Amino acid sequence: MQRREFIALIGGKDAWLAVALLLLIGLLLVGVGSYALVRHNRATQTELKSEEDRRAAEAAANRKVEEAEKQRLATEQERRARAAAEAEAKRKSEEAEQQRMVALRAAEEEGKREEAEARTRYAALISKGNADSKAGNYNRAIADYNEAIRLDSKNTLAFIGRGDAYTNKGDYERALADYTEAIRLDPKSALAVSDRGVAYANKGDYARALADFNEAILLEPKSAHAFRNRGVLYAHKGDDDRAFADFNEVIRLDPNNALAFCNRGRAKRNINDASGNADIAKARQLDPSVCR
Repeated sequence: MQRREFIALIGGKDAWLAVALLLLIGLLLVGVGSYALVRHNRATQTELKSEEDRRAAEAAANRKVEEAEKQRLATEQERRARAAAEAEAKRKSEEAEQQRMVALRAAEEEGKREEAEARTRYAALISKGNADSKAGNYNRAIADYNEAIRLDSKNTLAFIGRGDAYTNKGDYERALADYTEAIRLDPKSALAVSDRGVAYANKGDYARALADFNEAILLEPKSAHAFRNRGVLYAHKGDDDRAFADFNEVIRLDPNNALAFCNRGRAKRNINDASGNADIAKARQLDPSVCR
């Protein structure tokens, strides 16, 4: 039904009131609709703002997570790089140590070989020097001992051997120097002390000679060499009892010591003891080169 028809039906003044009422109702409906629209728009905007805030917060959280992950990856990468560098440094250090040990072992082996060769050469020179000295080739013996000392200046054998050669040549000062050096190197060498006593005795310094013989016997109570040397000194001084006691001790310690029998036999002859002949015969039996 058209509006005019509706107004015509209700007619007159009331009709205009109806129209006004309709307009008012329309305005109210428009207002309510506008209010609802505004409320809807505001709600929508609020929701959009909340969504934007949520998304922004989510994005910020995601960025933090990504940054934390990047930091973790960077830290892990740095740790791995540091571990790799440490492993490489350790490998190089171990390799260098292995090379050092190989070189050290090689040097030790070379040193041992050279040391063994030097010891063999030293022993050969001592043996040759002793043979030359025994044969009366004292100068040649001294040369042998000199070479031995050049190889090893800490060993007493060459000094004692050279001292003996000098003693046999009558060069007692040099002999004393060599024996004294041997004693310095080995203060417990009864042989060096006893041989120095012989050099002192040959110089006529019997007091020092006796002191050395006594010291040698203290160092080595079973030294037949020291007892025989002291016995010779006692016999030279005319102390026959002590001489016989020392020669007897030598023979007890070394029953095949030809020189001890020779020395005791001569000492007995000096006091007209006929048993000395038996000692001399025994000495020649043991070593035909003695007591001639």
